[in-house]
Amino acid sequence: MQNTKPRVSKATISRIPLYYRAVVQLQQEGVARIRSERLSEIIHIPSATIRRDFSSFGELGKSGYGYSIATLVEEFGQLLDVDSSEAIILVGVGGLGRALLMNNFRRNPDLNIVMAFDADPDKVNTRIGGIPVYPFATLAAHMNPNIHTAILAVPSSAQTGVIGTLEAFGINAIMTFAPQPVACAPQTTIRYIDLTSELQTLLYTAHQKMKVR
Repeated sequence: MQNTKPRVSKATISRIPLYYRAVVQLQQEGVARIRSERLSEIIHIPSATIRRDFSSFGELGKSGYGYSIATLVEEFGQLLDVDSSEAIILVGVGGLGRALLMNNFRRNPDLNIVMAFDADPDKVNTRIGGIPVYPFATLAAHMNPNIHTAILAVPSSAQTGVIGTLEAFGINAIMTFAPQPVACAPQTTIRYIDLTSELQTLLYTAHQKMKVR
């Protein structure tokens, strides 16, 4: 049987967590329904984009009636699998890594960094934010077969070797702050977070808005 469900674009997928966070907040505030125009004002995404994104997941609302907040919370929560806990390891506990450990997704209880690794003797065998930091060389001794997700806060020069080692121990979902793409196994998904590019995009957008005034 042919699957007639439309493909969801990567751009739409990237916006789902933002939608989910917004509608959960609205639900906590007692809001029952919302129109795309109002949601656009809250999250600064064009209303046409919101309607197009939402249509990718079926009939979430009706024209002139808006969207049920409870329906959106349920739909996006299922898409993000928020009822399942995801154990995560962190590699690299420099400034950025340390900040991640101290925060540890406190607003998202389904996401939890359970241990961290580093190669610096001064940083290992300690605890940061209550999370143990081990030598990266001892990864095999601490890995759990149920852990498949890692965050990397290591230099670009170390990224290829670290990813290869993680893949050998079953890690197949990796978010890295080193923006240089690297080769990986077909079953591995890597998300590159380039803070410089994000800032440049922000500044470009802000400057364009200033020009049209």
